[in-house]
Order: sequence, then C-alpha cells, then structure tokens
Amino acid sequence: MDFYEYLKSSFGVNEPIFISDIQFKSYSKPWIAKELAKLCETGQLARFDRGVYYVPTETPFGKSILNPQKVIERKYITENGERFGFYSGLTAMNLFGLSTQVPNVTEICTNNETTKLRNVKVGNVNVILRRSRTEINNENADILSFLELMNQAPIGFFDDDKRETMSKWLKDKEITGKTISQYARIFPDKALRNLVESGVIYDVAR
Repeated sequence: MDFYEYLKSSFGVNEPIFISDIQFKSYSKPWIAKELAKLCETGQLARFDRGVYYVPTETPFGKSILNPQKVIERKYITENGERFGFYSGLTAMNLFGLSTQVPNVTEICTNNETTKLRNVKVGNVNVILRRSRTEINNENADILSFLELMNQAPIGFFDDDKRETMSKWLKDKEITGKTISQYARIFPDKALRNLVESGVIYDVAR
C-alpha cells in the first residue's frame, strides 16, 4: 500500500487528516510532510489548514471543500467516541432546541484549550474556545453542557415551553438531580439560580 492509499483507506474522503495522526510505516515526520506536499501538488490531497489535510472528491464545481464543522468536531469535541468538549452559548441553545437564531460564532468548552477564552478561525467559521471548568469525558459532557447553558442563559430566559424542552432532554439523557449536584459547585451562582427560577431543578428532583 502506498502513502496515498494509506491516507484514503485510513481516513476516508472528505474527512480531516491531522498530520499528528499519520503513522505510515516507520517514515519520519519530514518525509511525511514532503509526501503530503507532493500529493497536494497533484491534486490527490488538499490542505485545509496548517497540519490539516483531506482527500477531495470531484464535484460539478471542481474539487470538494472540507466541511469546517468536521475539523471543529475532531479538534475540540470528540474523537473515536471519546468526548473532550461540548458546544456552549447560542450554539448549544440551538442544539437543545431552545433557540432558532443562527449563531455567527461557534462557542465551545474543551479540554484542548489552555486559556480561559480565545478566538480562532477554522476555515470560514469563527470559534470561541473556553477552557473547561473540569476535565470533560463521556460520563459528564452532557451534564457540564447543561450547567454551562444554565450559567450563560439570561435570568428569566426559561418560560414554560423552554422548561418542558429542557426537562425532556434531561430525562432522555437520564440526568438526575444527584448527578447535577456533583458538578454544580464548580459553576457560578447564576447557574443554580437559573435552575431554581426555571423550575427545571424540580423536574430532575422527582
């Protein structure tokens, strides 16, 4: 199997290939970098951003363009089924079904950020990264995402419809008052205030 076939079979087409994930035989990083450059010259490979490539396909409009969302997910949210981040802000409100407003910035809390807050651009998408309050994993990602939403939502945001939406989501995720209390202490008082004033806390306490 040559290098190109390795990339295609290992990562697929129109999927992000992080140079840090490439392990081809015993070849060195400088060799791999040179081969990537050669494949980009022939059009077999395309460079999305520094250290990120993909195998493009032909479309009626030319070579395909990698969806930035795939890079964002892989870099800051999840990899191989392991969660290390979650969406927050207006992005999360959309995912929770609490807002139909389209955000012009994607907000994320992730383990893969060391600063309290940083703005980056992934392709044509503006991203706000926040350092996670505690280590995010498969077991707590949904709980932390919920509490972050409670912390960021304006006081009085939750009407009866929004409360019902959140309560249903918590039930579907099997999140209880006990599991929420384990992490509530690492969030500002506003999160608990929203929990109480919205009435959602009484639903999970049942």
